[in-house]
This record gives sequence, structure tokens and C-alpha cells, in this order.
Amino acid sequence: MLLAVVLLSFLALPLVTRIIGGLVRREWEQIVEQRHPSAVAVPIERVAADLRRLRARLEARENQPGLAGKGMKMGALRVAYLQVLDVACAQLDIRPAQKLGRPEPPLAEIYRVEAELRARGLDVRTIRPSYPHQDAA
Repeated sequence: MLLAVVLLSFLALPLVTRIIGGLVRREWEQIVEQRHPSAVAVPIERVAADLRRLRARLEARENQPGLAGKGMKMGALRVAYLQVLDVACAQLDIRPAQKLGRPEPPLAEIYRVEAELRARGLDVRTIRPSYPHQDAA
């Protein structure tokens, strides 16, 4: 019985070590980020424009069928969008999208963050046209 427990603990040791190492590394990165926040503050107008542009590109690429390399480009756009979304959250004191043990946050978390940003006056879904509006006479 004791031999079985010892053997199982030796088999589980690499997994436990990897998990603890990941947790320690994540905590260390958070401590470093808190001590040395990014020095350059991007204006919220620029962050909003980037969010809108990335969201529009993400939706456009998502709706185009059969593009070469679509998955890889979609992944890159998602990562960029999530990074800018985190910057907006930090600037407006909103809790960023939680990953909940996944590589990327679930859509429900992204929608929650977008709704909170909208409540603070930053709507990521509206694209402002680059041309002036022409009023109908």
C-alpha cells in the first residue's frame, strides 16, 4: 500500500511541479507589472479607435468564406483585440475579461467587458465613418 502511494506521488511529481511553476511565474509577472506599469499612456480616444477598427476587421474576416490562412489571421486579430481591450479596461477601471482557465476568455466575458465599456461611454461596435454626413434636404 505504501509502495503504491510512493510510486503514484513520483509519477505525479512532474505535473505538480509544472503547475506550481506556472502559478509562481504568473504571480511574478503580475508583481513586476504592478511595480513597473507601462510608462506611456495611450489616449482613450486612440484606444477606442483601435478597438473599433480591430472589431470591424475581426467581424469582416469572420464573415468571409474560404480565405487562405483564415484561422491564423483570426487568432492574431483576436489577440490584438483582447490586448487593446485590456488597455481600455485599465484606463476606465473595469475588470478585464477573465480567461477562466482557458487560453482565451470566453465570449460571454468579452461581451461583459464591452457592455461595461459601453456604459462608460466607449462603444466598440460603432464605426464612425471617415467622411462627413450629408443631411438629406
